[in-house]
Amino acid sequence: MVSFQELRERLKDKFKFSRHEVLGLLSSIGFTAFIFSFRDWGTDNFNALTGVESLLLIIIIATISFVFRLACQKVYGLSQGYNVEFRVWWTGLFIMLAVCFISNGRIPLILIGGIVPAFMIKQRLGEFRYGFGYTETAVIAMWAVWAHLILAIFFTIGIILFPNTYLFEKGLLINLLAAGLSLLPLPQLDGLRIFFGSRGYFMVCVAAVILGSALLLTHTVVGITISIIIGLLAGGFFILIGSEK
Repeated sequence: MVSFQELRERLKDKFKFSRHEVLGLLSSIGFTAFIFSFRDWGTDNFNALTGVESLLLIIIIATISFVFRLACQKVYGLSQGYNVEFRVWWTGLFIMLAVCFISNGRIPLILIGGIVPAFMIKQRLGEFRYGFGYTETAVIAMWAVWAHLILAIFFTIGIILFPNTYLFEKGLLINLLAAGLSLLPLPQLDGLRIFFGSRGYFMVCVAAVILGSALLLTHTVVGITISIIIGLLAGGFFILIGSEK
């Protein structure tokens, strides 16, 4: 990990969202909001007010979730000398939509795409092995999983404080599904980059999603506490193994 001063300068210079990334994020948010609010427009009787309210709330959840996910990947990538760009998977978005219609909204999917890290020569000078590192890029991709699990913890805290709140319940569901489905080893998703970068890290991510889901879905203080402790330990581990200049 580079120094804080160096990272701050890199963020000033390189941290930004391109027009293609913004378009991809907006499309991902729109598809996700439609799919997860699909059954909230009324089953027997159409209810436009409830449907619009649900749609707007999920737009807020999806925006926070996807922007936070990509921001984490960009920041960590810059700390390691990589410029990270989000590539939307258009086919995945239409697969989400098709499955939603076929299952009448009972099977929501999140297949929005993944990141493409670009090697930055000057920022990699002095780093161990210098060149493009598949293990390092796997860790960058892993931040998709960590970001969604972090948000899932916050949404679970919201559920404990304000039970039966639509915003927090949907936020938890969306982030747990996004964390799990991002691990699918498909060329357009982050899971493939993790899988080929490090099989060990891939298994850690799978275990984290399974354990995190089991703990957070209990909606208990004990589950939250254990999740936070495990998250802090995992975060400390990856900070310690990060490269330094």
